[in-house]
Formats: sequence, structure tokens, C-alpha cells
Amino acid sequence: MTMRVLLLAVTAAATIALGGCSGGREPGDAVGAKVLRNLLSKQDVGAKLIAFKKVDGRDVKTPSAEAYELWYEAEVQFPEDYEAHCADEKLRGRCAYLGLAQDQSFKKGEVLKSEGTLHFVRSDKGWVGEDQNAY
Repeated sequence: MTMRVLLLAVTAAATIALGGCSGGREPGDAVGAKVLRNLLSKQDVGAKLIAFKKVDGRDVKTPSAEAYELWYEAEVQFPEDYEAHCADEKLRGRCAYLGLAQDQSFKKGEVLKSEGTLHFVRSDKGWVGEDQNAY
């Protein structure tokens, strides 16, 4: 009887482990940080993400897709002087990812504490982030 219990326990553990790999869980800190790093890099923001924390999230269901919105707090350090021209930004881009709504200058080594949101859409490969990668 103990062999049967052991076999059931191993089977249950394997099922749970495989389920965790299927992309079913909502994005967390590690995924959010990776997406934000990728987005800042694609936008040519020469900054280093030094802290990232998911503070909230919510499922968003539409007739055409299942999505997830992740709210975060981040700290970004600028290794060189940086000018963020945000007042005229029309499309969601570098200023949205930095959590800025107006022009701002940063000195070398300065750290920006920001808040923002990241958006994900569920696909058959998992959650697809704004960086167009599946997680």
C-alpha cells in the first residue's frame, strides 16, 4: 500500500510541475523585469533596471483575447546623462515605460523610481508581453 501512495504522490508532483510550465500562471516579477528590460533596450534607453516589483495585476477578458495587466514599481539607473523627451510622445514608448509624462533630464548615475503597467496577451505559447516574446 505504501508503494501505491508513493506512486500517487510522485504522479501528483509531476502533474503540478508540468502545469507550472504551461504558461497558465500570470506574469510575475521576473517576467515583468525581463519585459521592461527588453522594452527599454528596444527604445534605446541607455539605462539599467536595478529593481522591479509587481505591485498588482488583473485579468482582462475581451471577446477576442484574454489579457493581463501588470502594475509595477521599478528603479532605473542612468549610466550616462539622459534626456527624456516625453511631452510630445504620442505612442506608448520609452516615456510610458519609464513612467514619465513630461520632459526630464537625468545625470550620470541618477536613479529614477517609477511606476507603470505592462500588458500581456495569452497565446498557445504562454503570455506574450509588449516586447513580443512569449513567457
